[in-house]
Amino acid sequence: GNLGYLLLLPAQAPSVTVLTGLKHPASLHDTSLPRRTAPLCCVLIQLSSLSSEPVIASKKPFKVELVGGKRHSWCTCGHSKKQPFCDGTHKTKAQGLMPLRFVPEKDSKAWLCGCKYTANPPYCDGTHKQEFIQSALLPENTDS
Repeated sequence: GNLGYLLLLPAQAPSVTVLTGLKHPASLHDTSLPRRTAPLCCVLIQLSSLSSEPVIASKKPFKVELVGGKRHSWCTCGHSKKQPFCDGTHKTKAQGLMPLRFVPEKDSKAWLCGCKYTANPPYCDGTHKQEFIQSALLPENTDS
């Protein structure tokens, strides 16, 4: 990717909240994660021209028929035109993200997450009902 780094050195040393155990962007809203306040003397920020944050593909989940024993690839980036499944668009629009591959044990109906911020991927956990999802602008390629 096209990476760069920016070093910020503030004149005064404010403090920042440090999240530990962050595994998915939805974790930013998880109030149970350990947090601590730390002095900020300098911050190293990685800059990238490619997104590693998902875009919200839909403000509601997708009801799908899953085939038992078949590998499914759930889109994690939100850019796929075959939602909720991956079409490979992450390779050009979100190289920091990969699809979540899973194999259900049996044929089943499921609600797969459309907002991409579920804490139980690939399944919907209701996160799309939160204000940060409902107030978000959707990409132009979706009609949800």
